Parts: sequence; C-alpha cells; structure tokens
Amino acid sequence: MAVIMISTQHVKDWDLLAEYRKGAGPIVRRHGGELLGRSNAPDTLHGEAVDSVVVFRFPDRAAVDAWLADPDYQPLKRIRDQAVDMSLIVVDAM
Repeated sequence: MAVIMISTQHVKDWDLLAEYRKGAGPIVRRHGGELLGRSNAPDTLHGEAVDSVVVFRFPDRAAVDAWLADPDYQPLKRIRDQAVDMSLIVVDAM
C-alpha cells in the first residue's frame, strides 16, 4: 500500500537545508519517492507553527525504510540534523 510521508521542520540553517535537499532528492526518487508538495512558509491553521513542510508519496512503507537506510543517505542525515529539528510522519495513502 502506498504511503504519504510528511516532514515538519524547524529550520536552524537554511543554507544547510538547501544542501541537504539537493543531495536527498535523487535518493528519495531512487526509492520511488515522489515530491507532492513543499512550503517554506506553511499556513498553520491550528497548533505549533513550523518553518517548512515537505510531503512525499512512496510506493510502500518498505520504500521509506529503504530510503532511510540507503548508504548514500547516511552522510546527509548529519547535514539534516545540523540544518533542522524535524519530525517524519508516515500515513497510509488513500
């Protein structure tokens, strides 16, 4: 079953975030991930505001796990963690 992955981010360093996104995009696509939407100024209707939100669709949960475990992605995790405080949420697609 396809899944949607939502990333909410409190940005600490926009330049590092741009570097992370440039490297992460091809790896996400390698695992079947498709960028559905991104905003660096999301409109928060309720709850805690964040600086950035990114939404992806993956073929299934195994594809998300494979992306996160990809050896090429591991160095980017360090950049990500310096750039943002992030939550990753996975839900079933409808």
